[in-house]
Amino acid sequence: MLIAFASSNGESIDSHFASSPAFEVYEFGGKSRGFVHSAQVHTEKAAGGEEAEDKVDVRIKQLKECAIIYCTQIGGPAAARLVQSGIHPLKVPEGTKIYDELGKLVQLFNSGKLPPWLRKKLAQEKR
Repeated sequence: MLIAFASSNGESIDSHFASSPAFEVYEFGGKSRGFVHSAQVHTEKAAGGEEAEDKVDVRIKQLKECAIIYCTQIGGPAAARLVQSGIHPLKVPEGTKIYDELGKLVQLFNSGKLPPWLRKKLAQEKR
């Protein structure tokens, strides 16, 4: 399962979903985890300097393989669009370390007490 973290520095979760300049993507397999790549977000500018593309759509397309996206903030409509795309958004306090959150996921998997949304996601991943 791929997990993305909204991060400007590659170490901590420090960005709003729609304005994050990059996402750190990790492969997570319960007990193992490893860095996959850093996804820089690029949107086209219109003639007036405004965004020509929907920032949320650009990010969803780039991160479509991810099961979970961690960020510091996300608007309700953007969160709904992520969920409709099969991606579960999670908000954490700014500055939360990526490896700390990965460690919490390991503990969650080891506990066997997965939340319903995560059980559903894992069932989809096995197909």
